[in-house]
Amino acid sequence: MNTSSSSSLTSELWKACKAEEDAAALIPITDPDSFQELARSVGRNCWRYASGDCYLIVDEVTAASLAELEAFSSVAEQVLVMGRPPEAWADADNVREYPHESTIAKEDERLLLLLSPLHSVAMFYANAGTDGRVSGGWKGGWTCRQDHVWRLGRLLGKQAGGLWPEAMEAAPPAQTDASLGLATELMAHHVEVLTRQRRDAAVDKGDLYCVLEILKAISARRRSHDILFVFVEKIAQIVGIDRCSVVRLWGGSEMGHVLASHEDSQVYNLLIDIRKYPELQHVLHTGSKVVVNDVQNDPIVGEFAAELAAAEIASLLVIPIVLHDENVGSLFLRAARRKGVFSDREINFCEIVAEAAANALERAHLFESIQRANERLEYLAVTDGLTGLYNHRHIRERLDEEFERAQRYHLPLSCLILDIDNFKQINDTWGHLQGDYILRELARRITATVRKSDIIARYGGEEFIVLLPQTGVEGAKVEAERLLRHVNGKAFEGMPEGQRVTVSIGVAVLDHEKMTTSEAMIRVGDKALYDAKRLGKNRVVVGTS
Repeated sequence: MNTSSSSSLTSELWKACKAEEDAAALIPITDPDSFQELARSVGRNCWRYASGDCYLIVDEVTAASLAELEAFSSVAEQVLVMGRPPEAWADADNVREYPHESTIAKEDERLLLLLSPLHSVAMFYANAGTDGRVSGGWKGGWTCRQDHVWRLGRLLGKQAGGLWPEAMEAAPPAQTDASLGLATELMAHHVEVLTRQRRDAAVDKGDLYCVLEILKAISARRRSHDILFVFVEKIAQIVGIDRCSVVRLWGGSEMGHVLASHEDSQVYNLLIDIRKYPELQHVLHTGSKVVVNDVQNDPIVGEFAAELAAAEIASLLVIPIVLHDENVGSLFLRAARRKGVFSDREINFCEIVAEAAANALERAHLFESIQRANERLEYLAVTDGLTGLYNHRHIRERLDEEFERAQRYHLPLSCLILDIDNFKQINDTWGHLQGDYILRELARRITATVRKSDIIARYGGEEFIVLLPQTGVEGAKVEAERLLRHVNGKAFEGMPEGQRVTVSIGVAVLDHEKMTTSEAMIRVGDKALYDAKRLGKNRVVVGTS
């Protein structure tokens, strides 16, 4: 078939209608849906007026899509199909393929022409470009004026050659009551179609505003849970749903998690047994949405119909949001109603919003992954990898901050410097793995002993430092002695019986008169630690500035 609109028969029909009186006789058809509805109306009504001298010309798409035309075609004198006739018509003696090689563009044009002495109708539409004065969109028209329809019929008959009856070349019959009745019915139906289209357009516009509202709401969120909660909250509000939630399932698992529920913003990772939710299992296995508008009789919910009835649930809707993602699993929107069913418009609306939510979740997941990576990098930058305590660089920064604060507000400040006694000997005798264990265990014991406000770090090698904000000399001494007892009071695993691991502790206390930098405190603490080692180890020494 020729797909060029410029040489198609509908182009010829446009030219035939250019005369002012013909153009005025056409009722405009502005979209393909209107043509389809009007053609269906012709099929429903015209068989009542059918007689042996009726003729029908129709394109193959319209013939195949309208079952209403089949009954009429069976009583018509002759039917010409532009293209391949439907299978149901294939054996009919009165059905022929329109012979002209240039018929209509299958994807872009539609045509239905009915001629009879009682009533006639012509309707067609074509994509923009079939006529110079047509600009944009689909354009066409219909008429029941006998003289105009027959004029168009003769135009098409020239192309049909010997298949066109000679009777159709005669003068057109006068307008009849049947023809006027058909025109009235078509006009009423056309008005109904246009009214419904305007109403649907208003509904679609409202739905669009709702979709935009949800998109704006979820786009302002960064966290996945916040996106999901706003998602279910808005859908429940706009569509009118009694229960609305997002559920995550992992393939092969019998348990799932409710990630968000419009009934409670605090719901997150609520564990459920998916064996009690056959509608979720069905979507997980098929990848397609599930609509259960009659829970008592739908086989999908089956044995759980009584439980759903007890929960006052009449209908269910499950729509995939994200399917089989190795990072987040499978996410589903699950909606339930106590009364009423889910309409096609509501289902389509939920699908559109679910697609938008999937994109927002993907962005949120990427953002959270980057955020976690940054947090991990920040953690590694300030943390000792072996013990999990702060590292040397970070404790010096914190010491500078606390020293400056203590100086500005004349607050007390102390620090403890600990060193494991004979640590080189431990490494040389029992190995570095044992030495690493002792370092980790010592870090754990220090953390368990000091106050929450104290700051602990591995200062280097086998040395640790504890920063004690707002603590004077007496408090520092008490803290150091308690730490010494806790560290030395219990044997370390892996050491021979009787072989103790001890520490020495040097205490430095801020002297507001003599110390002008944090390094001065470190020097005092180092000297006190050295004195503790010199005096026999396993002891606390308070340094002096």
